[in-house]
Parts: sequence; C-alpha cells; structure tokens
Amino acid sequence: MKKIFKLVIVLIAAMTSSSLYAQLPEEIQWKHLNKTYNADSSELVLSLNGKNLQGKYKIPLDEKSFALYNIKNGLITGEAFWYTNGGVLECKLYYKRGVRNGVKENFDNNGKVWLRQDYKDGKQNGFSEMYNGDKIASKAEYRGGKKHGLSVSYSNGNMLSETNYENDLRSGASRNYNLDGKLTLEINYKDDKRNGIYRVYNDGQVITETNYVDDLQNGLSTTYNGGKKNMDANFENGKRHGASHMYKPDGTVLFESFYWQGEKVSKADFEKYQLEVVKKKK
Repeated sequence: MKKIFKLVIVLIAAMTSSSLYAQLPEEIQWKHLNKTYNADSSELVLSLNGKNLQGKYKIPLDEKSFALYNIKNGLITGEAFWYTNGGVLECKLYYKRGVRNGVKENFDNNGKVWLRQDYKDGKQNGFSEMYNGDKIASKAEYRGGKKHGLSVSYSNGNMLSETNYENDLRSGASRNYNLDGKLTLEINYKDDKRNGIYRVYNDGQVITETNYVDDLQNGLSTTYNGGKKNMDANFENGKRHGASHMYKPDGTVLFESFYWQGEKVSKADFEKYQLEVVKKKK
C-alpha cells in the first residue's frame, strides 16, 4: 500500500512538473528570426528555419531585459510584455497581425505609467501622453505615425507650450507660456517655417513684433518698451531693406537710417537705388 502511495505521489509530481514546464515560454534570440513585412508594414511574420513561430516565446532584448510574446502562425498576437532589471515590468502593449495595435504603456520603477501611446497598424495613431509622477508632462496627437493636431507641454500641470501640426510639420499658431500662465511667445507656421506675425511678450505686453515669410524676416519689425514703440526696421528676404527708426518716449522720431539689401546707405543713395529699380521694371 505504501509503495502504491509513493508511486502516485511520484506520478503527480511528474505531471505537475510537466504541466509547469509546458507553460514556460520558449526562449529564442530576435536576431535569429526571419522577419517578413507586407507592403505597407502593417503585418509582420516571424519564422525560423522556414517555419512560422507558434506558441509563447521569451525573447531577450539585451543582457538584462526580455519580451514575452504570444505568436500564432508567425504573427505576434494580443497582449505582450517587456521586462527589464531582473523582471521589472517596463512596457505593456498589444499586437494585431504582428504589429502594434492599441494602447502601449511604459512604466517607471515604481510601476507608474510615464508614457502612453495609441497605435494602429504599427504606427502611432491617436494620442501620445507623457507623465512626470502623477501629472501630465506632454500630450500630442498622431495620425499614421506623424504628428497631426495639437501638441502641448506642461510643467507641474501648467501649460508651457502649444503647437499645431499637419503631417509632422508645424502649421498655424504656436504659443509659449511662463509658469504664471502668461503668454511669452507667439509664432505662426506654414509647412514648418515661420510665416506671418512673430511676437515676443514680457509680462503680458508685446516687446517684439516681426513679420516672416518662409522663415525669413520680411516687412516691418518693431520693438516696444513699456507698451510704446521705440524702434522699427524694414526687412526683405531676411536682410534690412528700407527705413529704420528709433523713437523718443513721446513717439517722435529720434533718428532715421536706411538700408539696401543689408547694407547701410544714405537716404539719397537709397532713393537713387529705388528709382533705378522702378526704371528697370518699366
């Protein structure tokens, strides 16, 4: 009877050991795998020695970190995990057809989310949010892997900057703020270049106002002191061109100077050059 009992115990132990072993993921090196993407990179098939992977896999990322994937017919599927520093969870993400789809979350050493991103067909699509402790540090919108929409940065919960993007290029108004929430900088963009009014503020008041065309100063540039104009200059293609003035506190002109394509000239020479240009146009 005792022998039969011992035999049962041994069989149970063997079955339990076999069951536990069957649940352990197979370890395999990423560099050894054959990786096949489709035309638009929305699907990735993993294979080894001509056979698509099937099952649970542990794939080392470096000496101290690894990933756990569930792979069906060569496609990473469902929930996946990345671990680092001896098994601390670093990232949780989701896959469909072998590429990222859904929410990806990165964790700090305390287990708090510091980065959350939305993916579709392997590319960022939706919101991307970074956190500093429990407070948001930045938030951006993506479409097809490119910034598209409003991107905002924060400090201790207060907005520091806001910028609009179209297809990864800055477009429209961009604004910066100080910690008190007051506007410090306002820039207008088109195709990632400054186009339109560029304003610098101090304590809510404009101190510099400049016009830009394709990232070059064009037109009138004005500086202010205490809300009053104290200097202005005309620009063309990034160079001083035309009249420049300095003003007295009462608003009258203190002195006037002239520039022609970046070089300082006399008023008489400036007017002469202007007449020559007019004659050539005729």
